[in-house]
Amino acid sequence: MEAQVAAHFHFHSQPHRLPHASRINLFPRTHINFQFSPSPEKAKFGRGTPFRKNKFLSFWPVHMAATEAAQSQPVTKAGSFGKAVVVGGGPAGCVMALYLLRRGFHVHVFERRSMIDEARLRGDPRSFPILLTRRGIKVIEAAGLELPSSILKPQVGNCSHLPKGKKMKMDYYSGPGTQSYVASRNGLVAFLQQSLLQRVSENLTLYFGWELSSIDDKKSTAKFFCNQKYSSDSGTNDRGKVHLDEIEVEFDFLVGADGVSSKVRSEILRLDQAYGASDKSHITLDFMENPRSYKSFYVCPSLARESAFIVDHDRVQAWRNLNLLLVNVADGSFWGGTLNEELVSAPSPTDITRIFREKAPDVLDLLLRENQNFAEDLWKQAPMRGGGAVLLSQFHHRNIVVIGDAAHGMFPTYGTGCNAALEDCLIMDNILEELTPSDGRQKIPYHLATAEFTKRRILDAHAIVEMNSNFLLFPRNKLGIIQSVLLRALHKWFPKIFGPTAHQLLWTDTPYSKIRTKKHKEDIFVYSIIVVLGLLIVLGGVSILKKLIAAKSI
Repeated sequence: MEAQVAAHFHFHSQPHRLPHASRINLFPRTHINFQFSPSPEKAKFGRGTPFRKNKFLSFWPVHMAATEAAQSQPVTKAGSFGKAVVVGGGPAGCVMALYLLRRGFHVHVFERRSMIDEARLRGDPRSFPILLTRRGIKVIEAAGLELPSSILKPQVGNCSHLPKGKKMKMDYYSGPGTQSYVASRNGLVAFLQQSLLQRVSENLTLYFGWELSSIDDKKSTAKFFCNQKYSSDSGTNDRGKVHLDEIEVEFDFLVGADGVSSKVRSEILRLDQAYGASDKSHITLDFMENPRSYKSFYVCPSLARESAFIVDHDRVQAWRNLNLLLVNVADGSFWGGTLNEELVSAPSPTDITRIFREKAPDVLDLLLRENQNFAEDLWKQAPMRGGGAVLLSQFHHRNIVVIGDAAHGMFPTYGTGCNAALEDCLIMDNILEELTPSDGRQKIPYHLATAEFTKRRILDAHAIVEMNSNFLLFPRNKLGIIQSVLLRALHKWFPKIFGPTAHQLLWTDTPYSKIRTKKHKEDIFVYSIIVVLGLLIVLGGVSILKKLIAAKSI
């Protein structure tokens, strides 16, 4: 980012007002101008001294004058519903904030990392791609956004590379109304963060580099501390360096969209244990850490276009013998990743080269063209863990609720986590709409809204986590693969008798609990066929044996 911010802020231990800052351009290529305007919010900081911030501000009271942003009218008068705090600036957090803004809340968004800028979008091999289906895309569209083609790339299926140059292709479900696109996670988050910035609203405050410290449910306040890892810029005055230490924000409604290691979830569990009645069943959490780690790599667009793999650019390409994926994203580059334990834990770069040379030599040749030191760089790369599985017995506590991975985290597979998280936003918005008083004079009963979210979402959330964690929809063994191929074939040949498979229903907006029920029925059907075939084989064998005995006796 080339943009420079010149703004004076005065911080006090009492409620303060932030003066106007100069007009800036945070995203030069989009030509969007932003103005910072007063936002009288209660804040508490460690040191009360004048502060100047350059480049990215750690927290932004934002009033945007967006010259090229398509604006959508709010559902109700801005700020009429009180203050909402959203913890987490990822896909679910940003979309939830957009819904809350439209509904008339004064919204504070806190993200513990820095904002995603253009530098992080250029060839970042750590930005894994996610598969967006109709389930997630309709939620974004309902928020008034249209995802650009520069982010989305259509995907039609998988392509498994087999020994001796053979391929096995499997198409995604393409029934009525289905959609299937791949998107870079960083690219999607950057688009959603910019979309938030482009909302012309005095009721939006963004905080980057701030992490949740604690929640006081009786006072309805949340404290945040400055995450120094993501707040490298420092303010100065005549006495030297000054840091903001802590912010305390009041809220009427708090949404935790802060991922699988959610601090909001931890606070809900703590508050439930601290203030819950002795005869009340407390909220329980079952967490299973993903035992597998992965490493990733990148191939630039120009080399990707020249490679032999570009033929299947609209498919997720896989090498099962290496547990390796190669995905062509919207900018034309290839993102690659491997879960292979030999590669992830290789003792030396030489071993990495040897393993690739034995099992995927064509991939190695491409990667060496991209980077002659590929093996050494991959060896030095720190392994990444793909989150974990979260089973939470309740998603709320009073006027606090968790959504997305914070509520029902799962192992990364086919974008199920992101699509489920986005769907949470639409469900929560529908609940808020239903509970909004018709006269507009009374506030929403937020404790009822959060409780209703748990009621509506718990079965589906547990269903998708169970299916994902146990690989029920994503078979790894031969029997599971044979079952999938058989059921797909039956649906293709006899669509009026055999509907879409449970796996195919992931590409629709069918509730996850119904998909799990469908999967159980499929298992019973296939196992019944196996039992019947087994009995027929046994009976046939017995019949043949009797005939042989009878022939000998004659």
